[in-house]
Amino acid sequence: MSMDKDIDKRVERSRRLLIDALLSLMANQPYHKISVANICQHSGVARPTFYLHFHSKDDLLRAYIEQMFLQFSEQIDPYLTQSLHADPMIATLMFRQWSDNAYFARLLVEADIEALMLNEFKRYVARIIERFVSAHDLPISSEGRLGYVIDFLTGASFMVIVRWVRDDFPLPAEEMGTLYADLVRPGLLQFLLNSQHK
Repeated sequence: MSMDKDIDKRVERSRRLLIDALLSLMANQPYHKISVANICQHSGVARPTFYLHFHSKDDLLRAYIEQMFLQFSEQIDPYLTQSLHADPMIATLMFRQWSDNAYFARLLVEADIEALMLNEFKRYVARIIERFVSAHDLPISSEGRLGYVIDFLTGASFMVIVRWVRDDFPLPAEEMGTLYADLVRPGLLQFLLNSQHK
């Protein structure tokens, strides 16, 4: 058992070193110029160890974004599941997470990885919507239409966050959360509640 814990700690340490190295390199050069060899050299982690955990630098970046999403998901779950009227606190927590990770957020909007970010964002939006629908047992009859909702929320969320980060977080997360909820909530809830009758 102790040996397993030691292995887990070593794996976590290697992953942390690799992610830190990638973020550090992103601060100094364009993302497309960073290689796995650069990341390994900068982190002190051997290439075979890198490939034990990740397939590519994109995979490494996705792992970091996934970490952020899981943390966000845990924070919003009580708000997501307690009421059909999605709490504006969900949006506030979304913006707060990006402002709490301002260094990383700035790197993302400067780097040439918008397509990767948008794809990841879409996966997370879909998971949040699926959790909401499941928690409230909403019978969605048109999966095709739900796909459009996910795309709409993905694009809207991503563009608003990118603008907010590029403007250097001019409004507090709470104010952004309220603005976002006011823009999105009525149409989204109406669709989810009425789609069972379409």
